[in-house]
Amino acid sequence: MPQNLPTRIDVFTDALKTLDTARTGLSDARDTLASDTADIDTPPAAGELDAKREAQERIADAKNLLDQAKSALYRALELSES
Repeated sequence: MPQNLPTRIDVFTDALKTLDTARTGLSDARDTLASDTADIDTPPAAGELDAKREAQERIADAKNLLDQAKSALYRALELSES
C-alpha cells in the first residue's frame, strides 16, 4: 500500500466536513439575505425582490443537494466500515 495516502474512510470523513462547512456558508448567506437593511425608506429597484427571492430559492436548493451528497457519503462510510 502506498505511503501517505488517506484511507477511503478518511476521504469520506473529510468530504463530509467540507460539505458541513459549505452548508454553514449557505445558511449564513440565507440569514444575511433575511437581514433588515438601513435603507428601508428607499424602495427596492424593479426586479430586486424577485432576484433576492430567486437567490434564496437557489440557496435552499443547494442545501438540499448538499444534504443528498452527505447522505450518500454516510452510506459509503457505513459500507466501508462493515
